[in-house]
Amino acid sequence: IQNSVDYGYKSGVLISLGVIFSDILFISGALLGTSYLPNIPNLSFYTSLVGGGLLIVLGSISILKKDPKIAYPKTKFGNIVYYFTTGFLLNVLNPVNFFFWVAIATKLTSEHYSQIEKVLFFIGCLLAIFSTEVGISFFASKLRKLFTAKVLRGINVVSGIVFVGFGIKLLYDAFTKY
Repeated sequence: IQNSVDYGYKSGVLISLGVIFSDILFISGALLGTSYLPNIPNLSFYTSLVGGGLLIVLGSISILKKDPKIAYPKTKFGNIVYYFTTGFLLNVLNPVNFFFWVAIATKLTSEHYSQIEKVLFFIGCLLAIFSTEVGISFFASKLRKLFTAKVLRGINVVSGIVFVGFGIKLLYDAFTKY
């Protein structure tokens, strides 16, 4: 959002490409790693338990963190490599991302989806993520005057509530389904 506001939606699209490229690497590693997992008893319970706890923690942090600071960085590296690398590194350096994809791949494996079904699922995820990020970039560049610290704080609270809600749902599923 920040780069789209500062430099236009194309910078946001390039950052999104970097994010998607790192997600492809994560998904490839997750698929290759989880395809060789043996049948683990109660795997669905444990992945739901860990995933639910993680989402509740992340959502709580998002709700409780103080007002965001809006920075408008000016850089001389306004080129394709800079934005792509920025998106790639932002995604790769967040350890939650890899574990997120591993958890999904593990869940799909435990539910006995075929490798083709898993690949199609992940392609759909990547397309949804990319199109969402491109849409965000486009609209952020168009609505740049509306992004104040107060608005960003509201976005953080709403997304935090959604994360906590999904976390509670996962915990509920862990104890009622598995």
